[in-house]
Amino acid sequence: MRDRNAFLTEIADALPEIMRRLVEGKPVSSHEFELTLAQARALRAVADRGGCTMGQLARSLGISLSAATELVDRLVQHRHVERTADPNDRRLVLLRPARAAKRAHEAFLRKKRRHMQEALHGLSLGELKQIADSLALLRNGLGGEGMRGKEPK
Repeated sequence: MRDRNAFLTEIADALPEIMRRLVEGKPVSSHEFELTLAQARALRAVADRGGCTMGQLARSLGISLSAATELVDRLVQHRHVERTADPNDRRLVLLRPARAAKRAHEAFLRKKRRHMQEALHGLSLGELKQIADSLALLRNGLGGEGMRGKEPK
């Protein structure tokens, strides 16, 4: 019988392989939206939150503040993100998705979802439910509400 470490290793090895297989031959590209993949990730982080600070964006992407600033500079230049000063603390820069960016982001997500539907079309409803339930467990285990402070089983 496999132990906890064996399962964790299997999960860690499987995730990159799964992502690679999903994009093989049919990557979801942000080029048609005039975004690099890094910019698309940054835009999604801002859009998913409905806005955030530069520091929050950098932390969510796992990059330095200067790298986040460079990404945001390009997003502002292409009118995907708007910068505003925080009225309570002028040292903070607030980022909000621009109206046009919201439309581009939604189109990008629709395309990505269509690709996922095509990739998984051969699975049964029960198999899809099992995957969705497993992903929810993984998401929660990575910091979702209800899992913080719990001891490993």
